[in-house]
Amino acid sequence: MQGPPVVAMGRLIRVALFPSAISDLFVGIAIAHVLDWPSTVLPWLLIPASLGVYHGAMALNDWADREDDARTRPDRPIPSGEIPAGLALFTSLVLLLGGLMWAGAAGAFAGVWMLAVAALAVLYDLIGRGPLLGPTLLGLCRAGNLGAGLMSPWLVGSTEQPRLELLWLAALYGSHVFFISRLGRLEDDEDDAPLAARPTNALRGITITRLLIPVIGLAVLGAGASGGPPSGPLSLGLLLAAILAARGGYLSLSTMSEGAKAGWDRAAVGRATGQSLRGLPMFTGAIASLGLFLGPTCLPALLWGLFGAWLSGKLRARFPLT
Repeated sequence: MQGPPVVAMGRLIRVALFPSAISDLFVGIAIAHVLDWPSTVLPWLLIPASLGVYHGAMALNDWADREDDARTRPDRPIPSGEIPAGLALFTSLVLLLGGLMWAGAAGAFAGVWMLAVAALAVLYDLIGRGPLLGPTLLGLCRAGNLGAGLMSPWLVGSTEQPRLELLWLAALYGSHVFFISRLGRLEDDEDDAPLAARPTNALRGITITRLLIPVIGLAVLGAGASGGPPSGPLSLGLLLAAILAARGGYLSLSTMSEGAKAGWDRAAVGRATGQSLRGLPMFTGAIASLGLFLGPTCLPALLWGLFGAWLSGKLRARFPLT
């Protein structure tokens, strides 16, 4: 039985995930402007830009997979008949173009940056198959999303030179998402080969990238202008980031140990994937914690990440992701 059209459309664009897309940009903007709030509204225009690209790509993914979904996931909006394929494609294009328009309004560099992220997302939707290509494209998309916030002062013209060292945080985030995507593809039966140690290897990558947050954070935020030890506020931020990273790493190691001991099957991989996805707000929260005591911007970003994780869970009950 078909549900309300608004529910079908929400499932098509994965509306339950919008807090995560906002969190990427919010955390990036907070770190980039850690000592003060942005002096103009322009960096915040990157948030609707990100939402348009993110959810447009989600709709395009369902459109591209509609034939496979008809065989394996017939309850999804397109194969179930709740959303016509043409409407799904139109929705995707409107959202993608709308997101790029918001980015262009923020600045020329911002428009080019989000165009690159959109191109990666479209490539993922249309050709992102295989054990490495798909996770790599998805990791680059999420790195680009966080990177837009980290580079926002330069992208909107507030500064003449970008702080390229901050992109190490985006690279770490993209690597984290890469390993989660690898795990998710094993859940989706990417091939007929035995699972063997592949889920364990993916979880190792997830754990390592979590534990590297305070290390990369110290490297990019610096040990102080004099090259001495980090300042007191930065040390507190690094400590909190380390606690959050250690908590996430512990959960990943526990999941890895349980799966390896009992023997991996698709159900166990699915539970591990779910646990890893639920840990994404903790990952971006740890990044926000790096600057928590340096200025006023990171606290709201951290609080949004925590609230967004709760909100996303509530939305998934109404707009399931599968």
